[in-house]
Amino acid sequence: MQLNSLLVLSAALLFGARHPTPTVVLVPQTDAIRTALPGAKQFFVRNVTIGQDDLARIRKDIDYSPQDPDFKFYLGKREDGSPAGVVLFPQVNTLHGPLEVALSLNPDGSVASAVVTKATVETKPWVLDAVRSGLMKRFQGAKYGDELGSRVQDVSGGSMAKWQAQVIATAVYDGLVLHHVLFKG
Repeated sequence: MQLNSLLVLSAALLFGARHPTPTVVLVPQTDAIRTALPGAKQFFVRNVTIGQDDLARIRKDIDYSPQDPDFKFYLGKREDGSPAGVVLFPQVNTLHGPLEVALSLNPDGSVASAVVTKATVETKPWVLDAVRSGLMKRFQGAKYGDELGSRVQDVSGGSMAKWQAQVIATAVYDGLVLHHVLFKG
């Protein structure tokens, strides 16, 4: 009987350590794509299947374990067929639930814009505090290999807003790594 009680308590503690609340869509992905690529007249989806070699290269830079081996890039092209940029949606899962960012990259791979598209009911106020402090503009121009930690240091809004700013920076960094490794041409 004691062993069963111990197992139930262990399971309760394990499941209680994560307490995600319902996900909240702050910006629909379609709106984020259109807004992030204002010069684009045509839109395409590029599905990339993450192979073992690519996953190993990604894991050199970030702790990444995809739930789905397929990753999507949304490409925008101008009227003349030239690239307007690419948008991807990196997600970071925390003990409070997922956070997703629409990361728009210029044709040279630098960040054009970043917008939080999903948070949770619990984290939404902290995310909004971080965003209101001007955090998202600080990522503009960042490229693969850049250190992003300094861009979140002076976020206002309290300790939880600062923590969410770090989560957002992680999503942006993860997106830069995924683009660098998986997006070919």
